[in-house]
Amino acid sequence: MPKTEGLSTMRVNSILILLLVLAGFILVLIPQVNASENSCIDCHKTLTPFIEEQKRFNQIRIQHLERNVGCSLECHEERVRSLATANYQQWSESVHALKGVTCEACHGGDPKQAAKEKAHINFKNNTDPESPVYYTNVPKTCGKCHSKELANFENSKHFQKLESLKLAPTCTTCHAPHTFTVMNPEDFRQSCGNCHSVYKKVAPYDIPLKAEDMLRKVNKLKFNIEMAQQDIFWAKKNGTDVSQAEAYTDNALKALGNLAPMWHEFNLTHFEDELDSANKEVKKANELVGPKATPTKTAAPKSPGFIGLSGIVSLLAVMYLIRKK
Repeated sequence: MPKTEGLSTMRVNSILILLLVLAGFILVLIPQVNASENSCIDCHKTLTPFIEEQKRFNQIRIQHLERNVGCSLECHEERVRSLATANYQQWSESVHALKGVTCEACHGGDPKQAAKEKAHINFKNNTDPESPVYYTNVPKTCGKCHSKELANFENSKHFQKLESLKLAPTCTTCHAPHTFTVMNPEDFRQSCGNCHSVYKKVAPYDIPLKAEDMLRKVNKLKFNIEMAQQDIFWAKKNGTDVSQAEAYTDNALKALGNLAPMWHEFNLTHFEDELDSANKEVKKANELVGPKATPTKTAAPKSPGFIGLSGIVSLLAVMYLIRKK
């Protein structure tokens, strides 16, 4: 082997060794997500495997690949996701999983214990009124993290009925357990309509439509704020003083941040007032930095054409003849 090739090989090996050492340091220094060290997760992800329909799809994919038929997860992704009913599967795709909120936060138990008996000590079934996930206890369980939402919910008629009649919506009525998704505006027509309808005789009957309309207006407010921020950016680039416009936009953003917790009060009149107030702040910002409408030129009066002139001459001729007679 030539000397230069030997040196080159040694240099490559040295670089590889250095990269491996660096990778080891990174793995040691980077903190691991707490969820990965949670015994609840380790156990329940094996207890709630994919349902049979999902297994069938996986088998179809394998058969396709064996026959060199192009097939990938994307082909059946939506179908597979719609069938993902396992609690672990739903949780693993939720914001709670992303934030490291694991089973014991809602259900109790001791996640540090690997043995089932010790891990489930003091654990209550969700049908037990003492369980933290019993439907009347759910608001306080969720409120451990979502304190603002709980405070607003406790001021609502829903909460009053939940406390007195034990028959009213709770957090998991709108936010499905384990997925915890926020509903889209169109979802509220069906969700609120389960109670607020002529058939169920729960007034006001127009609540589902009002709720849907309010949330569409929230999305419109978000869009208006984004447009105002873009106008501020370009106005600042052009040397314009945008401090007042930024103050108005900040007020709108603060109001927008308060709308989500306030929604749980279910006072749509109050909610709409705050929404309108935020929109007024955005409008003020737009008046300062938004694009100005270009004034249109007033069209000059048109001079009469040939037909017009001939008509005038004819009229004057008739008047002359009448006067001459």
